Amino acid sequence: MDRRHLMLGLALAALPQLAMADAKPPVPLSKVFVFLDKYLALPMAERTRFGPAYSLLLDNKPATNLKAVILEADGRRTPLVLGPDGLAKALPTLAQLQTAKLEVDVPATAKMSINLSIVPLLPLTQDQSAKDLDLAIAQANRGVSGIAGVMSFAAPKLVAVGFVGAGSGTLRFADGKEAPLPLYKGVPFYDPKLARGAVAVILARVPTRLIFKG
Repeated sequence: MDRRHLMLGLALAALPQLAMADAKPPVPLSKVFVFLDKYLALPMAERTRFGPAYSLLLDNKPATNLKAVILEADGRRTPLVLGPDGLAKALPTLAQLQTAKLEVDVPATAKMSINLSIVPLLPLTQDQSAKDLDLAIAQANRGVSGIAGVMSFAAPKLVAVGFVGAGSGTLRFADGKEAPLPLYKGVPFYDPKLARGAVAVILARVPTRLIFKG
C-alpha cells in the first residue's frame, strides 16, 4: 500500500498521521475522525462505493489493545471496537461527531495518532466486476474532490484498486482471453488504463481488504 495514505484534503494529504500527542482524553470525536463529517454530508448516492478508514496508533504502532469509549452528550458510553490493525470497525454518526468525545485509556506519555485512508466499498470476493471497480475509482475521485473543495487540486488522484492478501490475479476479457494483474509491492492491482476491455478480475484468493492506489 502507498504509505503516504490517501487523505481527504490538502492538510492531511501532506501528512501520514494526525498527531494527538498534546491532546488528553477525552478528545472531541471531530478531532479524531477528521473529515468524516464532510464525507457523511455527501448525498448517500455519491458515497456508496468508497469510504474513509481510520486506524488508531499508539507510539506509531497499531493500537490493538486500546480501550476506547465514545462518551455521548447524554452520558451514554459506547465502546469503540478496533481490529488487530487498530482499524475502527464502526464509525461514529454525524450526531456523535457534533457532540460526543472519545475517552481512551493510555499512559500519559504515550503518543496517540491516527491514519486516515480512503478505501473501496466492494465485496471481498475472488471474482470482481471490472465495471464495479471502475465505478468505485470514479466515485471516490469525485467524492474526494468535492470534500476538498477549493483545495481539490491538491487531493490525491486514485488510479487503481489493490487486493491485499489475494496473492495474484488475472484480467478476463469479453472474448475469454486472460492476462495477469500487475503487482505493486506484492499486491495485485486493477488499473483501468492497463486493463482496457477487461470485464472481470479473477483473484487467486479472497482478499483480506481492498485499497486504492494513487
